[in-house]
Amino acid sequence: MKRLFLPTMIGVAMMLSGCGDQLKAVQVYEEAITATEQLESITFQRNQTLTAQQESFRSGMEGVIEYNPLQAYAEIQMNLLNLTESLDMEMYVTDNEWRVRPNNPGATWQARDRNGLDDIIFENPARLFEVFQPYSEEFLMKESEILFYDPENEELLMDKEVETIPVYEVSFRGSDEQYRPLVLQHVNQMGLADRPNINMDDVMESIDIERIDMTIFVDVETFDVHRFQTRFRYTVEILDEYRVIDESLLLRFQNHNEPVTIEEKIEG
Repeated sequence: MKRLFLPTMIGVAMMLSGCGDQLKAVQVYEEAITATEQLESITFQRNQTLTAQQESFRSGMEGVIEYNPLQAYAEIQMNLLNLTESLDMEMYVTDNEWRVRPNNPGATWQARDRNGLDDIIFENPARLFEVFQPYSEEFLMKESEILFYDPENEELLMDKEVETIPVYEVSFRGSDEQYRPLVLQHVNQMGLADRPNINMDDVMESIDIERIDMTIFVDVETFDVHRFQTRFRYTVEILDEYRVIDESLLLRFQNHNEPVTIEEKIEG
C-alpha cells in the first residue's frame, strides 16, 4: 500500500495519525501478535548480546519449531568473556523432553530437566511483543522492504536479485521513568530478581533509563513477523554496585507455517 505525500500540514497530520483507510501502527501490531499466536511452525534465528560492566555474553540460536504439540530443534553458539572458544551445542525440545549434545561428530544426547527450560521462543513468542503493547499509542510506522533471509545461503544477501519482502516497520523508543515496567520485565527475564538478598523495590528505584528501542517488521499481506529487534540500556544499582546493562536482541522468522522436518536432524 503506497502512501500519498501531500505537501500540506493537513496531509502530514493525516499520515502521522493513520487517518483515512490506512492502518494504524497499533492495528498492525495487534494483527502481528494474533498471527504469531496462531503459528503452527517456524524457522528462526536469534542473536543476543548482553554487556554488564566488564562482563559480556553473546549467543546465537537457529532452528525450527513446530507448535501444538511442541517439537523443536536448534543449534546454539555461546561466547563468554572469559572463554577463548565458543560453546556450540544442539538442542531438542518437546512439551515433556529437553535434550542437548555438543555440536561435535560422535557426540550423544543428554537428557535435562524439562522444568529447567523456560524460553519464550518455544512456548509463545507473541509474549515478547505483548510486553510493548501498553505503549502502542506511541508507536511509529512506515512501509519498507527487507531482504529475504536464507541462513543456508547467506551469500545471497549480496545478490542484487535477492527477494525482498514488503513490510510495515513499527518502532518504539522510550527513555523516561514511565517505562520502568519494561525494565522490570527485562530484569526479571535476566534472573536478577531470583538472586538472594536483592530488594527489587530498591533496584527499581535506582534505575536510570538511557534507551529502550523496539522495531518489528510485519508482512503487509499476512501480518507474519519477519524480524523483531530490541535494545535495552540502563543503569541499575544491585547490591550497592551500579551496573550499566546493555542488551540487544535480534529475532528473524521465516517459513511461517511451512512443513518442517526435525527427526533427521536429531538422528544425524
